[in-house]
Amino acid sequence: MAVSVAIDRSSATPLYQQLEDVIRRDIDRGAHHPGELLPSEGEICSRYDLSRSVVRQALAHLAQAGIIRTERGRGSFVAEPKLSERFVQRTTGFYDDLTRRGFRIDTRILRQEIAPVPIEARTFLGVDSAVRIDRVRAVEGRVLAYVRTYIPSHTCPGLERYDLADQSLYAHLREVYGLWVHGGTRTVEAVAAEGEVAEQLEVAPGTPLLLLRSAGLSEDGEPLEWFDAWHRADRTRFEVEIVPGEDARPFEQVIAPVGPVPVTGVPDGVAQRLATERAVAALSAPRYGDGAALARAVVAGGLGIVEFALTGSDALEAIRQARAGVPDALVGAGSVLSVDDAWRAVEAGAQFLVALACLPEVAAARLGVPLLLAGSTPSEVLEAHRLTHGPVTFFPALGGPAMLRMIAAALPQVPLVASGGVDEDNLADYLAAGAVAVRVSFAPVTAADTAAPEQRAARIRRVIQEAS
Repeated sequence: MAVSVAIDRSSATPLYQQLEDVIRRDIDRGAHHPGELLPSEGEICSRYDLSRSVVRQALAHLAQAGIIRTERGRGSFVAEPKLSERFVQRTTGFYDDLTRRGFRIDTRILRQEIAPVPIEARTFLGVDSAVRIDRVRAVEGRVLAYVRTYIPSHTCPGLERYDLADQSLYAHLREVYGLWVHGGTRTVEAVAAEGEVAEQLEVAPGTPLLLLRSAGLSEDGEPLEWFDAWHRADRTRFEVEIVPGEDARPFEQVIAPVGPVPVTGVPDGVAQRLATERAVAALSAPRYGDGAALARAVVAGGLGIVEFALTGSDALEAIRQARAGVPDALVGAGSVLSVDDAWRAVEAGAQFLVALACLPEVAAARLGVPLLLAGSTPSEVLEAHRLTHGPVTFFPALGGPAMLRMIAAALPQVPLVASGGVDEDNLADYLAAGAVAVRVSFAPVTAADTAAPEQRAARIRRVIQEAS
């Protein structure tokens, strides 16, 4: 490591802060380049005759400041400089903002077609289908963002056929259609990378990303575009301009709880239904056939909460059928594994969602329906409850009623739903141990034999009544 300043032990400045300044100056003057591995903690200790605790404190502060990054088992690396994006509160676009500042932008088109609009964009745009454009944007050769845009096709006929590779979409809208984004809203939140987004951004699933979501209006106030832009958090920061006065507010900070927004229309709420009925019939099958017939059978047996596992090939259709044919049932979707799973289930009519793991990215999606996350340890259960503020599935219930009793005693504020290995023989024990409800597997089921799920539901209802 190059030495730019010696450590002065007589100075009032703490040793760790002096070491921070030494490393920072060396990086600033180019002695170490982005991505370069720094000397190990032991080497730094020897070079400056400092204790390991002092070196660790200095490196930790540099990591928090974004100057370096640390990887367990590998060491500390000089962090790549983050690109500042200033268009969060402006109506300019990514391309226009960065090319104006002299950066080279590369755009790769993944999709450009007329496609269905997801529910979160449909409400704003007011259309069921639109021009969908998926792009990967790179700056100076470094992949930076994955952008998914929806624009109503009637406002821009033929847009799906125009070559937008390495082009500005906003410039095309102005020049060809006489349209530009005049206003709207933009939000920024932290999300986890998954699926195609993770693959295209060249990061591992679960890597933190910054999601910029924009709902743009034309000059006449009509919805013009909706886009989601996932940015690599290690290469991006957003700058927000602060201006004086109350009339001009380019950015408004909104602090909201993470998780599903409260909704009306679910009879008494899922938590209340769980506390009243004490059981969920968790249906599973390779193919359901007739969701309404299956839900009707379960309700006839005495259970009013029905869940269809998304593992069934026609699970979404089964949910639609159950909602339409059995209005008294509370119909949900189980085996939710991703945000895409969750949105598809909500669009099909699911009134609640069950994920058999703790999935922060699903909780952060603000799906508009209650979400039950899962945990099998006190810390997992507490985290799941923190994300949703609702009931948590204790899954798998391998520790038995004794484990659930321990968790219920330690976390009395968390409504627990026992799941995994729960049946007629032990469900009363789980309820006695403190479970607000149990989730009982009905698998496999088939619409060709509705008598079996009705009889099973009746047996479960009798056990619950006897235990009450």
